[in-house]
Amino acid sequence: MAQLRFLEPDEVDKLLSVPNLRAETGIRNRCIMQLQWETGMRISEVLDLQPRDVIIAEKKVTVQRGKGGKTRVVYWRTDELSMLLERWKKKRPKSDYLLPTVRSKDGKGKRIEPRQYRLQFDRYVEAAGLPEWVTSHCLRHSFSTGFLRGGGNIRTLQIILGHSSLATTQRYLHVTDSDVALAMRGY
Repeated sequence: MAQLRFLEPDEVDKLLSVPNLRAETGIRNRCIMQLQWETGMRISEVLDLQPRDVIIAEKKVTVQRGKGGKTRVVYWRTDELSMLLERWKKKRPKSDYLLPTVRSKDGKGKRIEPRQYRLQFDRYVEAAGLPEWVTSHCLRHSFSTGFLRGGGNIRTLQIILGHSSLATTQRYLHVTDSDVALAMRGY
């Protein structure tokens, strides 16, 4: 199996700092990236969100249309993301989607296509000085790795990620050289 690729927290911070928060698309894209990083959601799940799916006061997201048509609930950690989402909700165009396109002829935001978002994400990766292999899915891997490193258990991660099989989630049990060094020095 190929090596699972993920970003360290400082690399994620670099990436999150790239979008221009004075621009509508910058706020929206930062919300998209930060939701992936803080919840482990797939990009398609984030792009499918509707306003009713997010309860900011509870830091709660209901993923209505997860892979395999499953519904699950996830939560985010930071007040920063709550504030960004509040700010976005005030500015966003009318749309059935929480994080829609901002420019359209009829003034109504449409669902962002993953391919369209990927092009913008690639520009953010380049601006952050990160390797070309970084994709938005790496934020999901980075969330999962950080969750387990922080003491979360594999069964809980399975539920968070919406995996049917624990075997799918177990690929996040990879061990990095720095994990080995840290464990052995503390032994």
